[in-house]
Amino acid sequence: MIKLPKALRELFGTHGEPRATPLEQPIFVTGCMRSGTTFLVDKMASHPQLLKIGVELNQVWTDLGGASIKGTCDHKTSADASPIYTYQMARYFADFISQSQSLKRKAMRRYLKYYHGLGRASYDWSHIVPVNKSPHLMNKLGYVGALFPKSTLIVIVRDIYSHSASMKFHFDKLHHQDGRTYFMEPSLESCYSQTTTEVPLNGIGYPGDFSIIPQMWMRMNKLALKEFETAKFERKILVSYEELVTNQQVVLSKLFTALDLRDIHSGVAEDIAKQVTILVNTTTKGDPLEKWKKQLSPAEIETIDSVLLHQKEDYKFVQDFIQTHQL
Repeated sequence: MIKLPKALRELFGTHGEPRATPLEQPIFVTGCMRSGTTFLVDKMASHPQLLKIGVELNQVWTDLGGASIKGTCDHKTSADASPIYTYQMARYFADFISQSQSLKRKAMRRYLKYYHGLGRASYDWSHIVPVNKSPHLMNKLGYVGALFPKSTLIVIVRDIYSHSASMKFHFDKLHHQDGRTYFMEPSLESCYSQTTTEVPLNGIGYPGDFSIIPQMWMRMNKLALKEFETAKFERKILVSYEELVTNQQVVLSKLFTALDLRDIHSGVAEDIAKQVTILVNTTTKGDPLEKWKKQLSPAEIETIDSVLLHQKEDYKFVQDFIQTHQL
């Protein structure tokens, strides 16, 4: 068999063994629903190295990642991790990156950038970092860290009052659209489940019982922040929603620095941070930090106060953790 010279093999791509090109480790962004995960990732995706992978990949995590999200959102720990799930998710990320370099995908990104100001058209493909955000990873931090121990975790936490107002509006809207009801599972480590029929006998649902919204805020944030300390990630970052809103440039500058991206893109990173953007994923118009005072009834505010009173130790843990660990 005739073997072509190395230069020709390079030119025609006929290597017996293609060059080994390691993938950059992914970044996982999570937080309770309506806590600013979409806004944060859309800002990050303006960076030449940070590619947003899909919307949330909830079906992908369910089908390929061994993590139940669609239907029920079950707790997963490091003990549930398996190399096959790492392989399947890493392959999905690699395929998505490969397909994203097509002219069709570039045209789609250019459209989003031009009309919606989201992301960018061109990326640094040789050093691209996949970014996957999903609120439904909140109760799976140890699991994700075990699958990708060299990856980066970003958790964003929003104040319980503004979060509850936003969730109420969001749930009411979905219920009006298709009759969907969200409910709490009995397990203290499960996230919301949903149904368009009757809520199971052992479940508590909204619309119906507003108290499940602040209760789920407490449940998910307490669980996530406890696992934040022990989960095996190379890098762990905690972001306060309120700090992101009030000090966007400072928070984004710190974030890009913490991610240790290429120096060649430092100017672009600073430009992204300086371009203060109005949150695009809010449920209603108005100041996202204050409008809850008008959106929530006195009875609903009293309900949140009651949850905080009955779980004051858990709330103190969450508040103290944010103060000592936030970016």
